[in-house]
Amino acid sequence: RDAPPSINLEMVASALAAAPSVCIRTPSGARQIRRASGRNARVARRAIPAVISAAVAPQKVLIVNTNGGGHANIGFWLAKTLAAQGHSVTLNTIGSNDDKKMQKPPFTYFNELTSAGVQTVWADPGELATKAAGAQFDVVVDNNGKDLDSVGPVAAFAKQCGAKQFLFVSSAGMYKPTPTPPHLEGDAVKESAGHAQVEAKLATMPFSFASFRPQYFTGYGNNKDCEEYFFDRLVRGRPVLVPGSGDQLSVVAHAEDVATMMAAAVGNPAANGVIFNAVTNKAVTLNGMVQLCAAAAGVEPKIVNYDPKKLPEGVEVKKAFPFRPIHFYSSPANALKLLDWQPKHDLAADLKERFEFYKASGRANKDMSFELDDKILASLR
Repeated sequence: RDAPPSINLEMVASALAAAPSVCIRTPSGARQIRRASGRNARVARRAIPAVISAAVAPQKVLIVNTNGGGHANIGFWLAKTLAAQGHSVTLNTIGSNDDKKMQKPPFTYFNELTSAGVQTVWADPGELATKAAGAQFDVVVDNNGKDLDSVGPVAAFAKQCGAKQFLFVSSAGMYKPTPTPPHLEGDAVKESAGHAQVEAKLATMPFSFASFRPQYFTGYGNNKDCEEYFFDRLVRGRPVLVPGSGDQLSVVAHAEDVATMMAAAVGNPAANGVIFNAVTNKAVTLNGMVQLCAAAAGVEPKIVNYDPKKLPEGVEVKKAFPFRPIHFYSSPANALKLLDWQPKHDLAADLKERFEFYKASGRANKDMSFELDDKILASLR
């Protein structure tokens, strides 16, 4: 596909200064769903009824979005959600619009954002101060940085552009392992983690701040393997190798649910200074994830559990399996309590939709090597 069209960031800065003030919000259950059919996905959109709300004034929001990995889909869904609520949204993707990464979802879906009034631009964090000089934003969202070096320029720009609120997409991966899951927002974290250092720094800056710690997620626009790992094996009749007993708890959220949680924090004083676990409210076991994917694919799963501490030489569990082989399960307690938020998606239904997309992509028919699987299986004989 052709690269998404480029928009001059300096022109956006001028346009934003004159953006109109209209407050339109959608009911919390409204969503848009794309289903795949054939090789090219076709869009099936639900109408989004808009209602006037005086709860939150319209905001000018800048989302600084990563250009790779699964987190890019959070920014995509957040931009879509905020635009539907009547906010003025600029989505700034790191890098350039001719990068080959832009040929993958969610970037290939940016026409859905521009048709909704979202400005899509490209600039690195250090370029914001010059490329967007003069632009004013009420809220800045960093969905890119993992340490002070990468987030620092965005935070500095937030001060420059007069932002009153800064939202940071952090990571639940910084939690220390616990024998009593789920992780709650006050649980101990690895203080050396870059995300933890960023949160501590942002809490001292002259704007209200909130942090969102996602885990694993799925959904339309995702481009990082999660359910695909399981589908790849299930459709080929291969066993799915799961480290440990398979009873370990994890959590897989839809990116839209993460986005609606973050959107509920925009302009909301209840979010000031709060850490939020950006996850859904229902766990899934590792074996359960295999079973749900198998149900979505219409096949019977062959699950092989193994001891992750007894792997053959040269095999690492983090390369052989997409999830952590321990309990890694967080609770969205703060969002449920403070933001009047509820997840709308169901993992089993989401996986059925993702399997349709998987089939339409042609991946089910591609030649694949399962070298690591074969080494593990051989060691179990």
